[in-house]
Amino acid sequence: MTFKIISLGCPKNLVESEYICHKLCAAGHEQGNDGDAVIINTCAFIAESARESIETILEAAKDDRKKIIVTGCLVERYQNDLVSLLPEVHSFIGRTCYTDIAGIIDVPGFHHREGTFSETFPRRVLTPPPSSYLKIQEGCNNRCHYCTIPSIRGDLTSRPARDILSEFRWLLETGYREINIIGQDITSYGMDRDRKETLTGLIRSLLGETGDFYLRLLYMHPKGIAGELIDIMRSDPRIIPYLDVPIQHSEDRILSLMGRGHTKAYLEQVLEMMRDRMPEAVLRTSIIVGFPSETDAEFEDLLSFLGTYQFDMLGAFRYAREKGTVAYKLKGQITNKVKKDRYIRLMEAQKEISRTRLARLKGTTVKIIVENDAEDPKTGRMLIQAPDIDGIAFIKGKCRAGDICDAKVLKTLDYDVVVEV
Repeated sequence: MTFKIISLGCPKNLVESEYICHKLCAAGHEQGNDGDAVIINTCAFIAESARESIETILEAAKDDRKKIIVTGCLVERYQNDLVSLLPEVHSFIGRTCYTDIAGIIDVPGFHHREGTFSETFPRRVLTPPPSSYLKIQEGCNNRCHYCTIPSIRGDLTSRPARDILSEFRWLLETGYREINIIGQDITSYGMDRDRKETLTGLIRSLLGETGDFYLRLLYMHPKGIAGELIDIMRSDPRIIPYLDVPIQHSEDRILSLMGRGHTKAYLEQVLEMMRDRMPEAVLRTSIIVGFPSETDAEFEDLLSFLGTYQFDMLGAFRYAREKGTVAYKLKGQITNKVKKDRYIRLMEAQKEISRTRLARLKGTTVKIIVENDAEDPKTGRMLIQAPDIDGIAFIKGKCRAGDICDAKVLKTLDYDVVVEV
């Protein structure tokens, strides 16, 4: 069988798509852009992403010669209900069945079993060098009141450090030099293993490997950030000075309603510690606007907080009311118009902050990753920009896709830069 795979959603899903590809290719199937089957690895953590997944499925099903196979979070969240909802689909395969996918892919119906899936290696990497992801855990124990992830992906399950190290070595041998460490909250790594393994211990093991590589740490819950982690991050130039810390809000009452497990004062302490110990670091966060009962005053205080702490990069989301979450039952649901207005105001304020922070780089030399050399100007990103979610570098000079090289910043924009190699 020849199959095409479409991976929707987050990098964690992409890694699982790569694992599926390896399993099928190892069994004699062939991956291609056209073929007998289309595998759609779905996202469904909010209703909007579930709709996008369903639209993608229906679009693929227009070609009735193709066998449609659906995997991923949509299957985990809605399970057997999908069989009657989407009769166009040949089979639905839950994440816990990925290890056996080669044997069941031709079997129609719904395939699922209880348990947590955390195995992601070996895999067939779908992105070209030099950048890839390294998933160190599955699931989450934080239980934030707005979040569906624990119900979809289960409790925290950390991969053994030896397995992660083996995969890391394989990535380096395969030509990948920018390794992005991912999980739902990587600061919780090892907590399910009686703390016999920790994130700092894992990072030290990875840094013990020789070679020309860079590590980026993504998805760090504020309550898991301690001085030891920041100290190890600044101890080795192979760790990219990039702090991805989703705070979601700043005000105590909203933080409590969100179930974030810390106060505004704690958040201020962590942010000040990070800025003090790593003043050169890029700081990224995510924010939810329009959480139930959020007042105008609390939103204004949030804007003031963001103005004080000056995040280099920020992703904002309008609160999505999801069934099965604690927040679904909260009183004081905010209208879509108010959520939209607050979102626009926040992003306009952040644009000014990002522009000002980025302007400091003009005239300096930065590391860049060249991603596309087929057009003029070439494009890529600075090493201090994460793949897909941050800005773009427009590149002048001689370089090739896949290069990691020094470049001078000629011009800065709102989120992007113009550089010359």
